[in-house]
Amino acid sequence: MKQRLPVITIFLGSLLLFGVQPMLGRTLLPSFGGTAAVWTVCLAAYQTLLLAGYFYAHTISRRAMRTQRVAHTVLMVLAAVWTAGFALCRPVLKAWIGNSAAPALEVLFCVLAIVGLPYVLLSAGSTLVQAWLARGAAAGGGVYRLYAVSNLGSFAGLLVYPFLMEPYVSLTAQWWGFAVCLAVYAALLWRTGACAATSDSPITSDSSDWSDSSDSSGNAWLWFVLPAVSVFALNAVTAHLTLDVMPLPLLWVVLLGLFLLSYVVGFSGRAERHLVVWQLLSVLSVLATALVHRRSGAGGGFMLNLSACLALCFFGSTFLHTWLYALRPRTGRLTLYYLGNAAGGAVGGLLASLVAPMVFTRVTEFPIAMALVAAAGVMYVFFTRGVPKVARAACVVLALGALAAFVVSVRPKSGDRPVVWRERGFFGTLQVLEAKARTSTGDGVIREFVHGNTVHGIQALIPGKERMPTTYFTPQSGGYAVLAHPKYRTGEPMRVNILGLGVGVMLCYARTNDVYRCYEISPEALSVARNPELFTFVSGCPAQVELIMKDARKGLEEELAAGVEPYDVIQIDAFTGDNLPYHLSTREAFELYFKMLKPDGILAVNISNWHLSLEPFVKSVGESFGCPVLGLATENDFGRLAFAAKFAFFCRTPEKLAPPPRGVAQLDFRRQKSMPLPTDEKGSFVSTIKWK
Repeated sequence: MKQRLPVITIFLGSLLLFGVQPMLGRTLLPSFGGTAAVWTVCLAAYQTLLLAGYFYAHTISRRAMRTQRVAHTVLMVLAAVWTAGFALCRPVLKAWIGNSAAPALEVLFCVLAIVGLPYVLLSAGSTLVQAWLARGAAAGGGVYRLYAVSNLGSFAGLLVYPFLMEPYVSLTAQWWGFAVCLAVYAALLWRTGACAATSDSPITSDSSDWSDSSDSSGNAWLWFVLPAVSVFALNAVTAHLTLDVMPLPLLWVVLLGLFLLSYVVGFSGRAERHLVVWQLLSVLSVLATALVHRRSGAGGGFMLNLSACLALCFFGSTFLHTWLYALRPRTGRLTLYYLGNAAGGAVGGLLASLVAPMVFTRVTEFPIAMALVAAAGVMYVFFTRGVPKVARAACVVLALGALAAFVVSVRPKSGDRPVVWRERGFFGTLQVLEAKARTSTGDGVIREFVHGNTVHGIQALIPGKERMPTTYFTPQSGGYAVLAHPKYRTGEPMRVNILGLGVGVMLCYARTNDVYRCYEISPEALSVARNPELFTFVSGCPAQVELIMKDARKGLEEELAAGVEPYDVIQIDAFTGDNLPYHLSTREAFELYFKMLKPDGILAVNISNWHLSLEPFVKSVGESFGCPVLGLATENDFGRLAFAAKFAFFCRTPEKLAPPPRGVAQLDFRRQKSMPLPTDEKGSFVSTIKWK
């Protein structure tokens, strides 16, 4: 047992370290509109805390063994108490989070405040245990391989969360469980330190685990640069893939899991023998990613792009981390080595997650990451002795091919429409495209508003066509929510609430006596909708239009508490592309929608989605609330600027609705399998993913 104790301690600490990452992301998502940017900022915060942990380990390791044990164990107990306090106060604190005008900085602050202390201590634990063992052993070179155990524990922590914790364990129980596990880990640390203080350390010496050449100051700078490139690439790939994909912890887990697996492989000691092979695979993955870069987004191109990005994340990181392992120093500089590793990761993470969104209007950090990985491969073969000439030639060919593919991928297509406006914010990248149009009524332009890769509105700025409903909101699809209501047919005033304004295409159905209240969480999107020089749906609307920049659920909760009059129609347009904000999709969210809906009102949900099958979810909502649901599916009609769409219409009085539009297919929800309806505390949408 004594020989296994360090392994168990390091494994548990790393499991907790990376298990808390998706748990905290899942906790913060509802407060910040469910945007994937929450996770990328969290990654930068985690890297910064990791640096603080390694600096703490480097500093405290100079003290006497007993001093280290006592100080570190006491702080770990305090971290357990702090976590228990957050678990107790979380329901109250939730209302205070997510209200700042600088959401990225607020997310960063939340991470530091909530898990700062336990994260720093957990990140220091593996390094300290290795340092203790190295001090207790006659020659401690073998401790470097415990870093692979550490990353294996981290990998296990990531796998446990989406498949065992998130679907079945409430968030409250997760946080209490984390606090208890911290206390258990503190006890294991105390015992491990006591064992390491003896002369018969269980870690055996292995002189082959040293790299004499890396002790020279000429190579120490790579301890910083290599992890900086790998973390920058990880964050850039994450930003690229979550541009339109639902910010599921599962996707985060896959990317971060591959990243950790690359550390396991790189620090296992075996990959070093085949470092040239990993280098070639790394450059080859850059070439493959560059070739499919243009095809990301809708349709079949996304899965191809996903596969290439996963290959880049794994092979690129494995090469960089194996090279990093090859440059390991003697254990006398162990803590400094890990400190350089953490510092590089922190800088790379901050550059990709915080600096890049402020500097670039597109996800430019992604092609930069590809270029950096390829450059690292070229640098290795030309600045490392003993690399075969064949490998150097192959690397040059692959690098030139990647460069050519990259240049082609970023060049505009011949048919690309001009971009008349572009911006990037916390909630994604946005742009307005324009194309000239000529019709029998006159000449004009067609403007298209794109959020990431998802079209969120089109307007035909042509005489007589300005108020023509387009995209998902034609009379045969989303527009049916208003047209089918009996008040619309009798000319009575209507109250309509839209969750996700876009550019306001649904305002085409507004009349002078109607009230339309629209929630939009993105300030950039709201500025586009309000700008009459870009779109006129809002400025030309005859109804009373109330535009509110706020998370829709928070806004409706405030309305319910204030006793605001319910609505005739509530339309949810937050699920398109592949963006499915979790907090807008839970049992509690739909309970709120139905409370804010009049007895004969219509709740319309746009379930058009590239990679998620939401029909089982719709069926579960209808069954849970005992509300009939009508599903309509339309096809593309580009002549009318109409997109293929699927809508679900919930109404407790379906007999009062207008007949469904002719020629429109109806969805048969009876043939769908029910799924457990997620709640605010637990649940998952993994079962809705279209794997084929």
